[in-house]
Amino acid sequence: MPKPKLTMMSKEKTNSFIQISVNFAMLKLSDLKVWTKYPYFWHWAVNVAVASVWCYYAYQGLMNLSTKAYFVWNIAMLFRNTSLTLLFLLRRPSRLTSQRPRDWFVAIAGTFVTYLYATKGTKPVFPPLESAAYVVMVVAAFLSAVGVVNLGRSFGIVPANRGIKTKGFYAVVRHPLYSVYMLHDIGWNFNCFSARNLCVFVLYCLLTYGRAKCEERFLKQDPAYQEYVLKTRYMFLPGIM
Repeated sequence: MPKPKLTMMSKEKTNSFIQISVNFAMLKLSDLKVWTKYPYFWHWAVNVAVASVWCYYAYQGLMNLSTKAYFVWNIAMLFRNTSLTLLFLLRRPSRLTSQRPRDWFVAIAGTFVTYLYATKGTKPVFPPLESAAYVVMVVAAFLSAVGVVNLGRSFGIVPANRGIKTKGFYAVVRHPLYSVYMLHDIGWNFNCFSARNLCVFVLYCLLTYGRAKCEERFLKQDPAYQEYVLKTRYMFLPGIM
């Protein structure tokens, strides 16, 4: 009789140990401090991973040049995606990176949600202005490429302090790239309208606003950014917002 009792106790201890180990592992994986413990390694690992994504889109843009449809827009997007690929490989390590899971979720979701746009089953909102909407897309694509270059090695996705940018587009509004991205998507939705694309656009706008607020909350820890906010009053549109 004693022997089965000892076996039962050992099983209970083993199960408890496994449960504690799983809980500990989950806690460690969910704690962003673990991911930032080795900043040099993660800096290059993330840079190469994200650069690979933008490199893929640059390659797709290059292949799309063989078609005459949206030729100028494809050139602009090719330039932008190539710039993003290079900047992610060359960008400087952050002085400080947000460790709030919400900041990471909003940043990543806001970056990639627009890839849910679809072209099938869409139609122009007003066909006579289809060319005008295309011009808006092209201008916004080129402006986004210039804005990315303007941001330079400080470009990132997750809120981080890589130095405060106050010149170029950033002397006009605090989040010029987000403004240009939304302008581009307005043109896109005008020419490729559908209920799905409209929902994606609304979600993108909400995530972008939340992303900008998260970035500002994080960067306001730096006195230089506090001074920048006082000098550059508007987030997205001069005189409006």
